[in-house]
Amino acid sequence: MAVAIWAVLSIIGTVAVLGMQILPVVASKEAEVVNGAFVVLTAASVPVLMLVVVPIVYAAIRFRGSGDEVDGPPIHGHRAFESAWVLVSLALVLGLAAFGTIGLLEIRGGTEADLEVRAEATQWAWEFEYPDLGIHSEELVLPVDRRVRVTIVSDDVLQSFSVPAFGIKLDAVPGRETALHVTPTETGSYGAQCAELCGLGHTRMVAGVSVMEMAEFEAWAAEQQLQQQQP
Repeated sequence: MAVAIWAVLSIIGTVAVLGMQILPVVASKEAEVVNGAFVVLTAASVPVLMLVVVPIVYAAIRFRGSGDEVDGPPIHGHRAFESAWVLVSLALVLGLAAFGTIGLLEIRGGTEADLEVRAEATQWAWEFEYPDLGIHSEELVLPVDRRVRVTIVSDDVLQSFSVPAFGIKLDAVPGRETALHVTPTETGSYGAQCAELCGLGHTRMVAGVSVMEMAEFEAWAAEQQLQQQQP
């Protein structure tokens, strides 16, 4: 009876999880990978959760106290169950490790990029430079469906560049350049933030992120070039 209940609840819970979007916003290819990882991990945890909850509830109902204070019979190990538990756990861990490795390689991808951006962190603000375009901005503006390489630097202390909607986060280390790649898939306005406590102004260290169509991005870049070239 308990096994049947466990199986039914596990199937129902797993199916429900597989249809979810766990991240609040998924606006890049990298965020799709991260959200998929959360879904798989949550789905894999449902049968384990039911394997804990169902026996506890079943035992509490089936073997509830009847006023008899005599000790029950001793319980001995079950070799087949213990072996199955170890083998299933090992297979689950190895499978999730392989899945995570594939996802990590997919997020990192190659080194090629359609656009170069340099994100410079200073207590307590972000500034974005576009080396190929000769412009800079306090807002991160990107074209949709283009692979972008973001080089991250810090002028003072350890900070961390994070855009939750893109599913990306990487530390800004003083004296060292770090880099990540992102491919936005949805136009709109998002936010970048510092995800590492960096001083009294940490909570104010945010920046706007705009993703637009390529034609609109080119018009924005041309306007910035015109404005920033003026004396």
